[in-house]
Amino acid sequence: MSEQLIGRWGPYDPKTPEDKKKARIQAQKRRESQAMQQAWLDKHKSCANGCGKPVAFYTDSPSLSLKHGGCCSLECEEAWKANNNQPAAPQGAKKRTMAKPTQPIQKIARVYLRVSTEAQDLERQEAIVLQAKASGYYVAGVYREKASGARADRPELLRMIADLQAGEVVIAGRIDRISRLPLVDAEKLVHTIQAKGARLAVPGVLDLSEVATEAQGTAKIVLEAMQTMLLRMALQIAREEYETRRERQAQGIELAKSAGRYKGRKPNQAQHARIVALRLAGYSIQKTADMTETSTAQVKRVWAMHKKAAA
Repeated sequence: MSEQLIGRWGPYDPKTPEDKKKARIQAQKRRESQAMQQAWLDKHKSCANGCGKPVAFYTDSPSLSLKHGGCCSLECEEAWKANNNQPAAPQGAKKRTMAKPTQPIQKIARVYLRVSTEAQDLERQEAIVLQAKASGYYVAGVYREKASGARADRPELLRMIADLQAGEVVIAGRIDRISRLPLVDAEKLVHTIQAKGARLAVPGVLDLSEVATEAQGTAKIVLEAMQTMLLRMALQIAREEYETRRERQAQGIELAKSAGRYKGRKPNQAQHARIVALRLAGYSIQKTADMTETSTAQVKRVWAMHKKAAA
């Protein structure tokens, strides 16, 4: 009599050669499984403590499972532990080995310091470097910049992003030191940093990245969504503060003009002269702006003034 084939709807007699082959394979696997189970039972016939009584099994388990660590009773299990000076383990069970302690991973940070104008001083932000070191970070680089946070083409910021390595942390005094760009552009900047495998550590923005990394399933999704929302809020607030300050500044200038007290900011004659010299030497507007550390709009304005004066 040929072996029966176990199908989706139960056992049945195979008809085709292919089904008969499957039935033979299934039967061979069943025999091997039964032999392994019998060998395991033979190994655990008597109590591990040597009293000669049968081994106790859990009766409510769907599969054979040793009770009392391979002994016949709780008393024998306790005696086995006392004799062997270790917790009882089922006979034939694999010995567990303790994982070797790993060396702590050193935290690496890059610190970004920024003020908006040449007249401002970075000294107040220098304490951030000392705080980072005191917190256990190895500071791989400090990037100091005097440029508006509303510009994305800041040389030191771009240099820092180019230097970033996976696992590093970008530290700044506030989120507006990193960006005062419109939200869409600010998110692009942050995504560029994150794409390098780095993360931001900024006061006022709760960092959930480490918790989210260890979480799984729904908790991971929720934590990542919360982190994105908190970061978006911080970036938006930084932009709104910048726009509010610009608006108030413009209102103050208009009031001063109407009162006849506004004389405007004194032009930087040295910078203007350098812009004109570079343009006369054939440098493009963008290249001139990069070399003089100013905006393309400023270069165009100074160049237009020069051409008007020369006409």
